[in-house]
Amino acid sequence: MNGSVVEHSVRLPCDAAAAWRMIVDARRAQAWWGRLEADITHVAQELTVATGTSSVYRLWVETILPERVLAFTSAYLGVSPVTAVRFDVLGSGPVLLRVSETLESADPATVHQARRLWQHRLDRLVASLPGAPPAPGETDDGLADITVRRTLDRPGWRPLHRAVLSEWLPLSGPAWPPRWFYVIDSEGPRPFPVVRWRTHFDDLVALGIEAVPGCPPTEAEVAVAATATALELRVRHTGWAALDLDAETREVLRDRFLATWRHTLQRAVHA
Repeated sequence: MNGSVVEHSVRLPCDAAAAWRMIVDARRAQAWWGRLEADITHVAQELTVATGTSSVYRLWVETILPERVLAFTSAYLGVSPVTAVRFDVLGSGPVLLRVSETLESADPATVHQARRLWQHRLDRLVASLPGAPPAPGETDDGLADITVRRTLDRPGWRPLHRAVLSEWLPLSGPAWPPRWFYVIDSEGPRPFPVVRWRTHFDDLVALGIEAVPGCPPTEAEVAVAATATALELRVRHTGWAALDLDAETREVLRDRFLATWRHTLQRAVHA
């Protein structure tokens, strides 16, 4: 299959046999990948893996080399586009687990999303192994808060002042305070309701963003710290664990907000 290839690797504190069981054993795979319809046992096996309430992939197994290689084709909801996925278990212990996925699409947003999904999945795999330490900044379900910061060579500038805030922060509304926060991705600008708004002089803006209708709002804080020669903008966006979504849908949504915050702070450099 020709197309874009995404790849991600993690070091696992276990031997090859234990790593292999985490991939092919349905009970163990549920902790990090999803609900496998059955254990993966043989070539030409066809089965599904449900990664969430509305996310199901159909798999066709093509290669099995026990404790070394698993390769299959995969289709979201059982329809095209079809991708080719390969797991390689390298070494004897601790092992290196490498996953690669060949996509039909070269769309940058699709490639980024596929890469991030495998990063999240393998992070969950590592966290599900006995004795794995929690990653810094993670919530109880393993989903980290968004934290972004950027130093601006603009001493004396007040980026959180009402007169300049809308020049770089993606907000809109018929009056003040703003009613909408915009996430910009390959689908274009998408508005999310701002349900709470709080400021502290020109040092802090805190807003509640309704990322999912009917769920508690996520909480974003934008703060500024100034020195004599520069200032630093800091963003912390929390509340992802409370969203009533399956894990992968929630992770994709969080990643889109993360990309927006990074782009937003880049815009502040030129505002």
